Amino acid sequence: VAQMSSPTEMATCFDMVTNVNASIMGLDHLGLEVGKRASLVVLDAGNPIEALRLRPDRLFVISRGKVVSERPKRDARLALDGRPGSINRRHAVSYS
Repeated sequence: VAQMSSPTEMATCFDMVTNVNASIMGLDHLGLEVGKRASLVVLDAGNPIEALRLRPDRLFVISRGKVVSERPKRDARLALDGRPGSINRRHAVSYS
């Protein structure tokens, strides 16, 4: 999947490694739907492309509906006159 580098291809790649893989492997009990296991990882990413491109921190790991790991967001603190006191490391970029 390394050659999948356009925004559309990256969104497809993310879908392949998250939503589609359980279906392909016949693991119908897995997925993000009511009645299925609530096992997932919440990433510090604004969209699927950032999740692939930035290799973001895991904010939460949830196993069978229970939070088993939690990490606070790590925004950078700034000490620059006339600038905001903190900034999120991610860029607000729209990928469509």
